[in-house]
Amino acid sequence: MELLPQSREALDEYVTLSVDDVEGLLRVIEGWAVRTVPECVALSVTLLDEDLTFTLVDDVDSRVRRPARPARHRSAESPPTTYALDEREWADMARERAFEGIASSVSLPVVEQGRAVLTIDLYASTPHAFTGRIDGLVSALGAWQAGAITNADLGFETLRRAEEAPERLREQRIVDVAVGLLAARTAVTTPEACDALARAALEAGVTQVQAARVASCLLG
Repeated sequence: MELLPQSREALDEYVTLSVDDVEGLLRVIEGWAVRTVPECVALSVTLLDEDLTFTLVDDVDSRVRRPARPARHRSAESPPTTYALDEREWADMARERAFEGIASSVSLPVVEQGRAVLTIDLYASTPHAFTGRIDGLVSALGAWQAGAITNADLGFETLRRAEEAPERLREQRIVDVAVGLLAARTAVTTPEACDALARAALEAGVTQVQAARVASCLLG
């Protein structure tokens, strides 16, 4: 699989004390996933504390093409609503909105000391790729079996989040600089400066990033 360009950009800028080698983690997960589910065509890892997603895909150039399928139309005889617990009906509707090449997915949370620290999302090219394989994936990846969810992201929502990661990191850097300046100028702790910036943004009706830009200009 190839690393999404935005994931490469984010990784080049990304520093964390908890995960020293994010790309290494992605490659280890890829190896386990492909061995267990050969039909796996993409995977995403979301670091929950940082709210950052990194993605590997089989073919970067064709990753965002949606299938040219017409939406289904119910006949006049069809019931007006779908029974909420009809899993097959729900899955069929989800596949109509899926990315081309993705026919099934599974989301696996990883829990440490009673707290979810990351989520692994796997995507396969066949509808039943994960049938009978969840236990193997859970065991290999150290995931929480009770939290496994299948076919919840056939629309590849983690791809969008991964594409946004570089911008999120740039914005976080702007906020971090402003917080540091504010803490230094007002002789408060970093958490206190962060809270003060958040309050100022709320009172001004702007985003925290916008407030951070103003603060940096005034304090820099």
